[in-house]
Amino acid sequence: MSQKIVNRSNNKNITNINKKVSAGKKKSTNVSRSSGVKKPVNPSRKSSTEKKRREQVVKKSEKQPVNKKQTPTNFKKRKRQLKRRHVGYTINIGVIAFILIFIYVSVYSIAYIFREKISIYEVVKGKSETLPGINATGIVLRNEIITTTASTGYINFYVRDGGRVAVGNNVYSVDENGAFSQALKETALNESTLSKENISQIKGDIKNFVIEFDENNFSGAYDFKYQLDSKLIENINLNALETVNNTLEQNGGTTLALNKADTAGIVELYTDGYEGITPETITSELFDKSEYKRTAVSKDDPVESGSAVYKTITNENWTIVIPLTDEQYTAYAETEAVDIFFPTENLQVSANFKEIVNSDGKYGVIDLKRYMVRFADKRFVDLQILGESIDGLKIPISSLAYKEYYTVPIEYLTTGGNTQSFGFLVESISETGETQSEFKPFEIAKKDENFCYINKSKIQEGTILVQPIKPEEQVETPSKYQIGPVAKVEGVYNVNNGLTTFRTIKILSEKSGYYIVESGTTYGLQVYDQIILNSKLVKENQIIFK
Repeated sequence: MSQKIVNRSNNKNITNINKKVSAGKKKSTNVSRSSGVKKPVNPSRKSSTEKKRREQVVKKSEKQPVNKKQTPTNFKKRKRQLKRRHVGYTINIGVIAFILIFIYVSVYSIAYIFREKISIYEVVKGKSETLPGINATGIVLRNEIITTTASTGYINFYVRDGGRVAVGNNVYSVDENGAFSQALKETALNESTLSKENISQIKGDIKNFVIEFDENNFSGAYDFKYQLDSKLIENINLNALETVNNTLEQNGGTTLALNKADTAGIVELYTDGYEGITPETITSELFDKSEYKRTAVSKDDPVESGSAVYKTITNENWTIVIPLTDEQYTAYAETEAVDIFFPTENLQVSANFKEIVNSDGKYGVIDLKRYMVRFADKRFVDLQILGESIDGLKIPISSLAYKEYYTVPIEYLTTGGNTQSFGFLVESISETGETQSEFKPFEIAKKDENFCYINKSKIQEGTILVQPIKPEEQVETPSKYQIGPVAKVEGVYNVNNGLTTFRTIKILSEKSGYYIVESGTTYGLQVYDQIILNSKLVKENQIIFK
């Protein structure tokens, strides 16, 4: 069969060659005619030329490949090519569906990655400050009396700094040329023993202190310690002074006169210029520690007549003045007593408090009657006024949500029959058409001084409530209230059981991104409850997967 197809194609090629040769002849004849000149043609040359032309055409046709269109295999391929050429591209539904699914999954994945996640917060205990605390540095004011010297010379003290003295006790002496001071110093170093009389007196003081010691007044131990140290130094110095005076007297010299205390109290061997200041004369400049200076008498330097030698704190009453801001002044406007904590002494005390307004600012005045001796050498003291607080629960501000509740005046709330359940008297129409009231218990979401709040799903709008009448009241027609008014109530979404449940709260205070809310309420929160951290991401009765 294939051989026949090839023979047919060859026959067609030969026919085509003959047609081309004939066409060539006609063309040459026409050219000759058009020129109008008859040229003689050599027959032999003509025949040879035609023969060559035919041979060339035959060779050319033999070189050409067989028309593949005629084979069965190439025929189907050619058919498909023509079909695609005429029909064009077709729409693939599967590819389009795959692209759409890919776009959907991509968009959903990106949205899931960048969206805010639902987080859960566990409720913990917290404290609500009803009165904010204050950290401040105060100026200490005391009843201080300065003692000056009547002569010029070197000062020798017979009581230590911070020691307690009584009226008539030896405090200091003045040496005009310094020789007596040197002799006194050498004698004190060489003969520092106490006399039998001194030791006996100290033992008696210790015995009396042990008998009278009160565990509730431990500050008395510090006072006794200071008294004992002062008495030891005083006895040693006085013994040395007595020895020096005896030596001078034997040698015909002049003995040294002692200056005695005119006032009983605590002796401080420095002055600073704050001794006469009162709370009413306090200014802001006095709180500048860089400008504060204190002056103390040196044993190695002489003092001039009329110079301050020491000061005496006459009683245990002392005052601390602190600066106040406008907010602090307003917050403590009605405060009369505060609790004070001294960090350096690890001491907490209660004290009276008042506010004053001076020419350059507002100040708080703290009056104390104990522990003065522990701060006798200080003019500035760091303290903390402990604010008042209430225990509650701590929740993030972002967890706060709101919900509408029906409001009912608190006067309509009552208990029914023998039960302790709260509810209302609901008005209804009996089968005979008479109006009657019947007690029905209701879940009260929240109560305050004026209203109680009921979930909107628990009672129908338009319901008539009847105000209960007390036995002592003589009222013919009780008051009625129709359910309808609503109010937004603060709360959070509780998810203890995996479902968002709205719980009402009462905010006590706010601090550092958290609310302190009331604990122990009937339908409120408890410690370790789990709530939604960001209430805007959920709705009520939404399932949460933990």
